[in-house]
This record gives sequence, structure tokens and C-alpha cells, in this order.
Amino acid sequence: MLEVGMTYEFKRTVTDDVTAAKAASGAVEVFATPFMIAWMEEASLKLAQKELEEGLTTVGTEVNIKHLKGSLVGTEMKVVSTLKEIDRKKLIFDVAVYEIDGNILVGEGTHTRFIIDTVKFFEKLKNTTK
Repeated sequence: MLEVGMTYEFKRTVTDDVTAAKAASGAVEVFATPFMIAWMEEASLKLAQKELEEGLTTVGTEVNIKHLKGSLVGTEMKVVSTLKEIDRKKLIFDVAVYEIDGNILVGEGTHTRFIIDTVKFFEKLKNTTK
């Protein structure tokens, strides 16, 4: 059962594959904002998914994120998502990424996801694209 205050976190290392140069979001070999956001979304998805019934999942609908500090390739990171609010099927998460060495905040913000029934979601999409 989903409850406000639940937290999910994981650790990951910045690699060449997640730099701004690779994401085409910049020209330098530092941790890219699009990948930081993807990691934040992943943590939020995993937090919700472990509590949902089979056949249900969540989809991301909004991100409000600040990228506060550059991080070099090889830097170990901690990604944290905390369920802040539940409004029926709408879930709002506080998200943050830290450099583990020194516990330095790299990025923070909020992320919104909605609970969906996967089968109904795809049926609705099929019917609206005809």
C-alpha cells in the first residue's frame, strides 16, 4: 500500500554514457540533466511499482527539477525519491540526487506520476489514434 513518506533510493556511478555530450544536451563530459531526470523518474517508478497490484503501473507526467552542480565521470551518486502526496491516482514525489562523497546535493525537485491500468491505458490509446 502506498503511503506518504515512503522512500526508495539506489546508487549509481556516472559513466561516459550519461554525459551531456552523449545526451546532446551539452558539449562537456559531465553528468547530463536528462539522465539525472531519468534516474529520478526511475526511483519514483520503482517506489510506486513495488506497492501496486499486478496490472497496474505509473506513468510520469511532470518534472520540476533543478540541476545544481556538475559531476564528473566516475562520481558515485545516490538517487532518492520520497512519496510526498497521494491524490487518488496522482502521486507526487520529492526527488534528489547526491554525490555520495561528501553527500553533496547535485539536483532536486518534484516529479508527478499517475497510476494506470496497463491494459486500459493501451486500449484507450488505440481508440484515440484511429
